[in-house]
Amino acid sequence: MKSAKKHLIRHPSELVREFVGLVARDDRLKNFKLNRDARPTSARFLLDGQAHRFALHFLLSPTADDIPAAALDAPVHPLLVVPNLTPLFLQACRQRNVSAADLNGQVFLRAPNLFVSLPRLPGSDVRFGQEPRNMFAGKSARIVRSLLSDAGRAWRQSDLVLRTGATSGLVSRIVTHLARQGYLKKADARRFHVASPSALLDAWAQADDFARRTTTYRFTALSADPLQLAKTVSVALARTKVRHAFTQWIAAWLRHPYTEPPVVSLYVSDLPSQGVLEQLGLQPVSDAGRVWFHVPADEGVFLETRDAQKLPLVADAQIYIDLLKTGLRGPEQAQALRDWPGFCIP
Repeated sequence: MKSAKKHLIRHPSELVREFVGLVARDDRLKNFKLNRDARPTSARFLLDGQAHRFALHFLLSPTADDIPAAALDAPVHPLLVVPNLTPLFLQACRQRNVSAADLNGQVFLRAPNLFVSLPRLPGSDVRFGQEPRNMFAGKSARIVRSLLSDAGRAWRQSDLVLRTGATSGLVSRIVTHLARQGYLKKADARRFHVASPSALLDAWAQADDFARRTTTYRFTALSADPLQLAKTVSVALARTKVRHAFTQWIAAWLRHPYTEPPVVSLYVSDLPSQGVLEQLGLQPVSDAGRVWFHVPADEGVFLETRDAQKLPLVADAQIYIDLLKTGLRGPEQAQALRDWPGFCIP
């Protein structure tokens, strides 16, 4: 599937102009009537002969604190217009009965005898121009991974700099963005914590592109015992100083057994040498295979690991993400791991 082309909004005037244009061209919004000012301040939504009045509030980078209290019986209701409605911000609007709309065509309207919910338009990807390009890739993903490795912890930005190897500038940008989106909350003047680990994990899962961030090499193996095979591979890699950490089925099974691992898969800093592969009895194949080596684009996957039966495993959240878009009952194993009380607990 072709990815949507991003359209960045950087100024309030762009937000206003694009919303006016969206209302004019989207047939789903034909019942919207904006006042004719250069910067519309109000709108009417006509349904079944009844006009519902809204006061427009244009917000480039909203937070939950920007959502006003709204009474359903008020004559005029606030309607927040933003570049991109995130799941957490939309959830907060729903909880407070405050209407919201974005430039991707997603709309939530709430008033007496009115409940309208429209999904985003296919192929639309409009967002605020100062958002990180992709906070779930490269060194940005290291920050999210660390936060989810100990979601109950109160963090300082300096903790994440040391833990991830990212620059203080990048950590500051990602933390600020996550806080604006409602994923982080202040614990005190200098510390913060993850407000909704589940929502942050879902956002990561939605944005992840496994094929782009890894190169996978598949091999057949003689051993049918996945645990023994994993231990044999780990010993050989440790001897040759190849950095590695297990993921997907074998890692999830070691953390919380659910299904027998059909594949032993692991991240490696480098593909093992031909001599090591021959020693292990591994033969390359183009599809299937019993052992999968994933060479990551960013080695941050090795920064949050733990041992199980003397095998290094990637972080629980990483195991979950890596299993979601696989076959062989991977999504089932992922959900079982996520539902386990020990998930993402250090």
